[in-house]
Amino acid sequence: MKRVKPIMALAVACVAALAVAGLSRAPASPLERSQPLVRLSWRVLGVRVEECRPRTEEELAALAAHMRTPEVCTGGVADYVLRVSIDGAETVRDTVRPSGARRDRPTYVFRDLPVDQGRHQVQVAFSALVPPTFEVGNQPLEFRWEGDVFVDIGEIALITLNPSGDALVHRAP
Repeated sequence: MKRVKPIMALAVACVAALAVAGLSRAPASPLERSQPLVRLSWRVLGVRVEECRPRTEEELAALAAHMRTPEVCTGGVADYVLRVSIDGAETVRDTVRPSGARRDRPTYVFRDLPVDQGRHQVQVAFSALVPPTFEVGNQPLEFRWEGDVFVDIGEIALITLNPSGDALVHRAP
């Protein structure tokens, strides 16, 4: 009986290892492996949209000494509108919200758009929804990319931000 337990443990470990090895070959996407894709993938810190007002003397007096900031600011990071057209047909029109419980974290875009094999005209626009009276400074409010992509069976054409984070670029498969 003492020899059965280690043998069973070894058998279970081998079956588990084979299962993990088999599952690692499964495609991560529900799409077939051969499906050509246009992938949108980027992260932006976003445009801060806040409204600040000075605290009143009564508000300051009601706060503990270490919490007495001269201003009260409300707001967060702006939402973005994502629009994608492939071969003249609007494929995506969506509002992308910043992450985080208070919506004050970066905004992430990750979309896989299945396309047919061949050349496609792609237009991508990613625009911040900022009130017209808000001054942004030098932060980009809109990212655009337009051009042809060619994808073959099983390939992915990537649209992402350039290294400086100020423009969308295409990375060929």
